[in-house]
Amino acid sequence: MRYFQITEDERILNAAKPMGITDIPKEMLTRERVHELDDWLLQFQVREQPGGGRFVDFIERPIPLYSEPFKRHLEKCSKQLHVQPVVLTDLKHLKQESYWLVVPPVVHCVSEQSEFRKDGTLQQLVIQEEQIRHPFFKVGGLLEDVLVVDLAMAESILRRGLTGMRFKRLSSVAKGKEMTSG
Repeated sequence: MRYFQITEDERILNAAKPMGITDIPKEMLTRERVHELDDWLLQFQVREQPGGGRFVDFIERPIPLYSEPFKRHLEKCSKQLHVQPVVLTDLKHLKQESYWLVVPPVVHCVSEQSEFRKDGTLQQLVIQEEQIRHPFFKVGGLLEDVLVVDLAMAESILRRGLTGMRFKRLSSVAKGKEMTSG
């Protein structure tokens, strides 16, 4: 199987950039603790941009946020998701959009062939296919958040015309046999 890392599409210069989300403790963004956000009002302003920010379907930073159409599609393909509603507001342009904080399953699938920098951050990810049981997941055991989809999910997302993301093919190891990242 082929796997792809989902990253923010940096070519969209006016994509909405939420502010204040870093106030959510990262440890609450886990399957075990996400329910603690039920009582929080998750409403954030977006950074002011000329002409207003574009509300794309995927916002990667500071935490991954998904539009309603993207979230609905993820729920159809992956049943083990935990979601929390988030509202993004552009006060200057009087725009407001609903997004979703999605907590995907965590899969510990980092291969020994992965490469890391001296500070422990990822340089080159190689995943172990035999560990993977989900079409959409977060790679466990890394300092940074890495979201991954399988080929079928990536193709399905692209067919729906969702915006704001790019896909980077990952190298993988399948039962001792390395698969290259074309």
